Parts: sequence; structure tokens; C-alpha cells
Amino acid sequence: MESMKIDGINDSRSQVRRSGFTLVELLVVIGIIALLIAILFPVVGRAREQANRTGCAANLHSLGQAMYLYGNAHHDRLPNANPTNTWDATVGGRALCELAANYTSAKTFHCPSDKDPEPTEITTTDYFAENSAHVSYEFFSIWWSGKDGPILTRLKGQAPLAWDLDGGESKPSPLQNHGTKGGNILFADGHVEWRFQKEWNGLLASAPVAAGNWPDPAKDFYPLQ
Repeated sequence: MESMKIDGINDSRSQVRRSGFTLVELLVVIGIIALLIAILFPVVGRAREQANRTGCAANLHSLGQAMYLYGNAHHDRLPNANPTNTWDATVGGRALCELAANYTSAKTFHCPSDKDPEPTEITTTDYFAENSAHVSYEFFSIWWSGKDGPILTRLKGQAPLAWDLDGGESKPSPLQNHGTKGGNILFADGHVEWRFQKEWNGLLASAPVAAGNWPDPAKDFYPLQ
């Protein structure tokens, strides 16, 4: 009788052991999970970046609407605080503080892909300062002399008004929002278009001369009288 009981206990323990995972089975499961993560992670990353690009485009579109309102209140001129015969984007960009205060919110100056903190107000145009108008975007109008600043109705709807900082740079830059992939560009007709880095056609952040199908300011916008 005792032998039968012992045998029964041993059989029960054997069944318990057989019902669990072996080491090989556990490693196989872990391998499958790792493979799924490797497959899904890039997909999730691409979906997040696409959502950020859409949010970035929406912000630039809002900035375009604000600049139209600004132009209506400033004889059709875009934001530019430069005095006559002065081409200084830091000085000219002070008008962007007025743009933020009176025509839009500070958060529209921030691209969702930008790792810098979202500004709570726009108080400066310094590129590496907090609460800067240059946290994520560059602006066409602030690079002109105050006297010769672009008039909105003369931009023919084709010139760029604002764009992702260093979106056309092929080398990594601390100012880039989307890496070296490219960036969004706001055009004077109000639409926003994504351009891959190779499609920027020489759009320069330091000297924004419109290239390709865009007008050349030196030829098409001068003199602005």
C-alpha cells in the first residue's frame, strides 16, 4: 500500500514538472518576443515621426495665418524689426516677439520633433536660448533690411515664409528637428510642404534666396516700393 502511495506521489510530481516550460522553450519564447519587438519598433518610430511631421506642418500653417494678420496690420509687410540698411536676423527677429504676443501662441514656434523644451512665451530670437522664436523654425522676412523687407502680396505665393531649422543640411546639426531627413516649409500662399533634404535646392538658413521654382528675392522682390 505504501509503495502504491509513493508511486502516486512520484507520478504527480512528474506531471507537475512536465507542465512547466523547459529552458529551451523559454529561450524560444524570448527569441520570438525579441524578434517581434525588432520588427515593430521601426514601424512605431516611423508612425511617431509621421505624426510629428503633421503636427509640425500644422504649427507652420498657424504661423502663416499669424503672419497674414500681422501683414494686414503693418501695411502688408512681414515681421521685421531691422532698421534701414541693417541685415541682422537677431535684430529683425524681435518683431517675432510681437507676432507671438499678438497673433499666435508661443507653442506654434515649436516643432513636435524638436527635443528642446516648448516655449511658454517668445522673449528672444537667440537660437540656443529658451523661449526663443528660433527654437524650431527659421523665418524669411527677418533677414532683410528694414526698408526693403518683403511685402506679402509681392511674394507671388511662392517664396518660403518659414521652415524647419537646418532642414536642408546633409550633415547632422543641433538645430535640426527631423535629423537629416528634411523638413516642412511654409510658403507665401499659406500651404505647407514637406521637402526631403535633397529637394531643398539650396535653401540657405543664413541667406534665404529662393531657388528652383521659387522667386529670387534679389531679382523679383527688389526694389520694394
